[in-house]
Amino acid sequence: MFRIGTPTSPHGDLVFGGFIFDWSWHENAGMQGLNAFIDGEVEIRNIRFEGIHSLGTHGNMRVATATSDSVALIESIDMSGGGLHFRDTINTRTTRRYGGDTDELDFGQSWSTTGMTGHPNQQGTTIFRNVISGPWPDNAIYVRGGTGRKIVSNCVAWNGGGCQIRTNGGNDWEPVGWLDGTEDKEEALNGEYPGSVVENSRCIVEKKPEGVYVTPRGLLLQDGPQTVRNCEIEIGYAEGGGAGGTYGLGTRGEEGDAPAGPAVFENCTITLHERTDAVYVSPYSNTIELRDIDINTVGWESGLDRLVGGQGADRLENVIVNTA
Repeated sequence: MFRIGTPTSPHGDLVFGGFIFDWSWHENAGMQGLNAFIDGEVEIRNIRFEGIHSLGTHGNMRVATATSDSVALIESIDMSGGGLHFRDTINTRTTRRYGGDTDELDFGQSWSTTGMTGHPNQQGTTIFRNVISGPWPDNAIYVRGGTGRKIVSNCVAWNGGGCQIRTNGGNDWEPVGWLDGTEDKEEALNGEYPGSVVENSRCIVEKKPEGVYVTPRGLLLQDGPQTVRNCEIEIGYAEGGGAGGTYGLGTRGEEGDAPAGPAVFENCTITLHERTDAVYVSPYSNTIELRDIDINTVGWESGLDRLVGGQGADRLENVIVNTA
């Protein structure tokens, strides 16, 4: 509906907000409300997507900063209704990633699968604050992409396929005075936001919605320096464990130039109502540390060695398992 800037021609300073995008008026309704690629200072606030995105088109929002000294604040976004995969809608649209067979789960056929999306060319600092997301087929808040800094703060996402929150880090950003309290990069690297951060957020998987949804997980970190702190993860529905299964916190690294992390998970609570991994550390991960983590297993018992899967964390400090 609104396209403001592109990777080859990013927009400058922007204030955008106060909108209600109403997908509830019709059973086949929904499009991308905002696609913004920004070189400058941006505030995007107070937007509500009413109802379920049910047309199988691009997801609700895609926002990213374009240069290392750009900063965007995306705040108070309500996507509680979630969205449907194109196979569960009337949409037959194809894209360049179309595999030729709509009976296959080709999740690139139509980008209807993700609620909030970043961009592979992101640089600078993009802040997602107070974003609420219901179920999407493949990642609810998926801001991974590029080599800048992403800060996900006070967000809630639930019952999406893929991951409720998925992000990555990078070093192509400059300090933001009102965020970092300094304009000196070395001071900022020793401050509260030395890289990508997910903080004070909740990821909930209580069920798998009807229709096409990939395996649900809590929170996933990919390449680049990142911190997760003061978050709550609750898993009430699981589809097995390991890399292809359900887990609370996880990493996904790639061989070569894109290993996961380094990352620190601290002051988090993971509650598991089903037998699955609390934390899964993939191959090709840099240093992964767990500090002050409470793992609650409800209705079953397990030792810590069976709750931290994959190649395991490099450091465990005050990680406690509780059984209820």
